[in-house]
Amino acid sequence: MCDAPETAGLSHLPARRRTLLTALGVGVGIGVVGLPSPAMAAVAGWSNPTRGTLTSGYKTPSRPTHTGWDVANSQGTPVYATAAGTVRDIKTNSYPGDTASGPLAGRTGNSVHINHADGYFSYYGHLHRVLVSDGQQISCGQLVGLMGTTGNSTGPHLHFEIHNPRLTSLDPRVFLANRGITLGSTAPVGSTGYPSVSQGASGWVPRVIQYLVRARGVSVVVDGVYGPGCAASVRSFQSGRGLYADGMVGPITWTALVLPLREGNSGDLVRGLQTALNARGASLLVDGGFGAVTTNAVRSFQSRNGLVVDGLVGPVTWSVLI
Repeated sequence: MCDAPETAGLSHLPARRRTLLTALGVGVGIGVVGLPSPAMAAVAGWSNPTRGTLTSGYKTPSRPTHTGWDVANSQGTPVYATAAGTVRDIKTNSYPGDTASGPLAGRTGNSVHINHADGYFSYYGHLHRVLVSDGQQISCGQLVGLMGTTGNSTGPHLHFEIHNPRLTSLDPRVFLANRGITLGSTAPVGSTGYPSVSQGASGWVPRVIQYLVRARGVSVVVDGVYGPGCAASVRSFQSGRGLYADGMVGPITWTALVLPLREGNSGDLVRGLQTALNARGASLLVDGGFGAVTTNAVRSFQSRNGLVVDGLVGPVTWSVLI
């Protein structure tokens, strides 16, 4: 309904954001976008590869052969190159439970292996999708893949390793900390897009999620509190659409929830839109009616954010709005 104007709107965005949205299919109906934080300059040319919760650590007593850190988040969370370099090798076409090794020893599923100019190399495992190719030149903070649960994995996470020029594995958490970067927390260079939202959150973003989930036929209380009931409703939505049912609304779930909207539409999807517009400075009645007043609010938002001002709410407008 409004994919063409939305795709045209990419030309108004910074090059790195435009590359990210294009790589993930925004504007052609399969969009997956990244994380909400602004880009942060890497210290000495290094960057955090992704955001999420640190789970299994480096060479712990219970896992002495685990030569990296696991960073967990929702499936589809963007993964970025921790430094500039060249793709050494990749693995694709893996699946959950795949027992075949990737470029490094271990059953880490779809993976990317990057050589860096100073002799170090980094490794990114369990990816849902690889978005680079063998031999490709990579910049610091460039999108290399999407977090997943391929290979030997019990849930979506990034297995991240760093090795020195002697091919000895290093504790990547310590390595990055020495460069002023907190693994899993510091905003990766190049990060942008939809937030990852999970149980415990509250405010206007969970309220938007609740409206969108209800609009897709799943019962949920719209109260702005992402409690156990909301998480259960999200899992129901995810399960019904073949998504990883973890109860977290990350990039893939967001793009399954949102639909293009325009003047004349009505219902809970529009209520979600109106709630988001109000959080961005509009003063709309959240009545579920996409009339002239809501159209003007959309146009105003698009104008302020350098988007095509057409009053149509497609993938790009949704991603910038949330």
